[in-house]
Amino acid sequence: PEGAFPQAQLRKLEASRPRLVFAYRASCFAYSATGAVYAACLPRLPTAFRSTVLCGGGWFAAALLLQGGLSFMNDAVATLGRPVPFSRRLWQTLDRLLACTLTANAAATARVWAASAESTAHPALAPAMVLSFLTFIPSRLCEVWGRMVPFLAWHSAWHYVPNAIALAWILQTAAGGPGAGGAEAE
Repeated sequence: PEGAFPQAQLRKLEASRPRLVFAYRASCFAYSATGAVYAACLPRLPTAFRSTVLCGGGWFAAALLLQGGLSFMNDAVATLGRPVPFSRRLWQTLDRLLACTLTANAAATARVWAASAESTAHPALAPAMVLSFLTFIPSRLCEVWGRMVPFLAWHSAWHYVPNAIALAWILQTAAGGPGAGGAEAE
């Protein structure tokens, strides 16, 4: 069946590289962590940061929370050859559709937030966020070429790096900027 070779190779890595597989599986929830932190920080964020290019902040936070689960079902369950409800194709489609939408939204929003007069986060975070999306390219190439150890590492980076940058940006902005002593007095 289609995808059987990478799945068999990935299943072997569960035994030979369990920490790498664990990091890969856990990386799926980086989206959920970002969504939860963004939702919690929304009331303390400047007005420009309470929405994204495509939707309000609450909807974006909810979509990020959902993406963690979809990513887990596709990447950590179906891709590793575990049984899934419905079909592998369904989880793959839902994961990729929402991931592509969130990535496009985040890239466009990074530009808007960086240009905002209310932006107090370090100015390098906007280009770093956009550049971090490039980790998807080696991830995808390794997957296509059947190089599963580098695939797991790069795909984990694809999950962790943009979310770590987003978390730094959100937390710095909510606190009033890099090194600030907290949110402005209310």
